Amino acid sequence: MSIFKGLGWIFRSLWRLINFTRLMLVNLLFLFVVLVLVFVLGQKDTPQAPVEGALTLNLDGTLVEQLTQTSPTEQLLQQMGSSEDLPHEFLLSDLLWAIRSAKEDDRIQALVLKPQGLQGNLSKLQEVAAAIDDFKQSGKPVIAMADYYTQGQYLLAAHADHVLLNQSGAVLLEGLGVYQTYFKSALEKLNVTPHVFKVGTYKSFVEPYTRDEMSPESKEANQRWLDQLWQAYVQDVAEQREVEPDAVSPSKEQFLERLKKAGGNAAGYALDNGLVDELATREEMNQAVIKEVGETEDHIWKGIGLEDYLAAIPEQYPQSGKDEVGLIVASGAIMDGIQPAGTIGGDSLANLLADARLDDQIKAVVLRVDSPGGSAFAAEQIRAELLSLKQAGKPVVVSMGSYAASGGYWISADADKIFASPTTLTGSIGVFGLFATVDQALSQFGIHSDGVGTTDFVGLGVTRALPEHVGQAIQLNVENTYQRFLGLVGKGRGLSQEEAEKAAEGRVWTGLDAKALGLVDEFGNQSDAIAAAAELANLKEWQVTPIEPEESTKDKFLRELLGSSAQALAPSLKGVIPAPLGQSLTALNRALDPLVRFNDPQGTYAWCPVCR
Repeated sequence: MSIFKGLGWIFRSLWRLINFTRLMLVNLLFLFVVLVLVFVLGQKDTPQAPVEGALTLNLDGTLVEQLTQTSPTEQLLQQMGSSEDLPHEFLLSDLLWAIRSAKEDDRIQALVLKPQGLQGNLSKLQEVAAAIDDFKQSGKPVIAMADYYTQGQYLLAAHADHVLLNQSGAVLLEGLGVYQTYFKSALEKLNVTPHVFKVGTYKSFVEPYTRDEMSPESKEANQRWLDQLWQAYVQDVAEQREVEPDAVSPSKEQFLERLKKAGGNAAGYALDNGLVDELATREEMNQAVIKEVGETEDHIWKGIGLEDYLAAIPEQYPQSGKDEVGLIVASGAIMDGIQPAGTIGGDSLANLLADARLDDQIKAVVLRVDSPGGSAFAAEQIRAELLSLKQAGKPVVVSMGSYAASGGYWISADADKIFASPTTLTGSIGVFGLFATVDQALSQFGIHSDGVGTTDFVGLGVTRALPEHVGQAIQLNVENTYQRFLGLVGKGRGLSQEEAEKAAEGRVWTGLDAKALGLVDEFGNQSDAIAAAAELANLKEWQVTPIEPEESTKDKFLRELLGSSAQALAPSLKGVIPAPLGQSLTALNRALDPLVRFNDPQGTYAWCPVCR
């Protein structure tokens, strides 16, 4: 195993210097955070907004299963260097809870959707759309408004009773696609040698480094799931808007003909084809809501926003002393070790599963998986702890989010039951290893690497050519990992070897296909998974208990204090760092961070490249 440990060292060392530079640039700004503490101490609590009128969902941000843990220093850097607001994240569970609560809340008279700026995957948006449909059963109106609607944003708007569009706006429906940048020829010109080790005909992560175009196998697999997702989108919108499918997804000839009929006016095109109900100015939109819920002294509609409403309603999971169904969220790429929220750590998640196993009050567990995979080693540590949880007599049910593919499926396969949506992306059962050497590139400049060692496995590095015997050893390890992956899928899902192989080869499946292949048991959301877990544990009454990493009082205090301080002082410090520099440093920090943490000890990954 020493060879694989050596390779793991190579992968980590590749980014060590870059990571040092990154941390130095970011941590220099920590001083600014310290300076603002006094401002926070002097701030007064803002009065709570009254709950009345419309629940206004201003969804300018990203819909996620788990909030990403962002350092206050990075927040301050962004605010000082850019005039734009920090990217915001909305918890899917919070948004669903607010809409469900508003349905029964007599103080809420309407639901206003402002989805402009919203980003979210199809399955998550469908869950929100279902909650909107349920809200409409109360008889309260749902109004959507925006200057323009992108594809995902429009999916929610289509479920409203009345869709308003700015008279100068547009509804942008372009379809779904997968396009990648390929580097083979560029790497050849640079004399950089990629070393690729994979198993799975459809395992396409490595293709950009070995080809100049998408392989026929990848095109075939990608086209299938893209068509299924797009068909689900078109059918949903067409039914909600009571229009023909070609109004949502016209041919290029139909689109041009209809756009010409509208005089080239994109907003007029949307109105003519039934995509929206009315074109309006922003003030006309304001007046439309005022007619439903009344007007404030500031001449805007009466209402309350999402965050204020969540603070004013009961908690989603109240603790009542009943038997518990534990809820654990596993969101993001799978990395080895302890990882922050928004990334799945092999040790982090295994520890949470162990906590559930040792807690006598917890009788069953729901694992909410939203992950494209990652480290095969880390995924196996998580799976081992999940098996221990089952051996302790506690049922485990997996609820798949938008993605539960490759390593995300690795940690799901042994669950007692798996729920997914028809538009979940899963499968991608394959393994790869990848790294590059630059010995040929360096030799052009007269730079060479040489030395002696006691075995044929020392001295490995990016500056030396990869020995053939080492490449063979890595490929054997990748093949072994793939066979273990196939084995655990077959055993966990009760599939024969032939059935498991049919579902594998690295191919990505929608939930629709995955259910037919036996990779998924039932269609349903997180609530369905919770009910199934309680039934498997024979619970008549239960409470849901989120299981999350414990944060020390000190760490929590510093995080909240520094985070608030950064926001308080940011306006006065805006421009201290030139905007382009601040944006560049932020982009560098984000781009390098996952590379630094891409840390499988053996350099072997189960990753879905299109699940992003």
